[in-house]
Amino acid sequence: MRSFLVALLALALGILLARGWWKPVPAGDPIQVIVTQVKTHAIIEHERQIAIWYRSCPEVVGVNPEIFVAWPGKLSYELGLDDVAITRSGDVLTVKTGAIRADEPTIPTDFLDYLSTSPWLNLVNEQELVNREIARASPIARYLSVYYQRRDPSLALDFRKELAEFVMRLAGALGLGIREVKVEIPAADVKFPKLPALELCAGSTASVNGVPFAKVDDGYTIPFAFDAAPRGVIAGMGKE
Repeated sequence: MRSFLVALLALALGILLARGWWKPVPAGDPIQVIVTQVKTHAIIEHERQIAIWYRSCPEVVGVNPEIFVAWPGKLSYELGLDDVAITRSGDVLTVKTGAIRADEPTIPTDFLDYLSTSPWLNLVNEQELVNREIARASPIARYLSVYYQRRDPSLALDFRKELAEFVMRLAGALGLGIREVKVEIPAADVKFPKLPALELCAGSTASVNGVPFAKVDDGYTIPFAFDAAPRGVIAGMGKE
């Protein structure tokens, strides 16, 4: 009996000492959990499909040919999530990210179409003229890539929507009772690259997705503003 009491006292003393040394580990901050999960997601990507069409009338010896040029392209954009910050105010989460980045546009050369008229009435190699137009494709696509990045409100809207839905699902899984997720994406600080010199036929324009984006005036290639947002995007939505 005495041994039992000694053992019981030793156990009680051990419990008291343990209480003095041990502190409960606090549960993980749910906002930090969401931040970690978002960063694990790594990146969000969106694309824009474009179709270019124009008529080129280069000056050559003899009769100037008329070259019909058409090619498709893909503009790719990404939003890195490595520097995401999330704050909570009541039942609203605000997510702040870096700017949208543009990748190198893709031009499937197998789908570049060229049709030249009157090639036998001049002293120029038609393939050289075609190669000249092929060389212009990538610079044109880079210009349009930046244009859509800066002037297409639906692009930022797509990124905000996808990220907000993702964060809302995480908040729901953690039972945070969040009513709304706001995503703030700063405008990208990028400059427009220069369009290559085009040789458009008189009175014609170069078009993207059926919308004119450049013309030639007094020998100079002049870009002009156009509505880059796809049809159906409500005016005022998606502004950065």
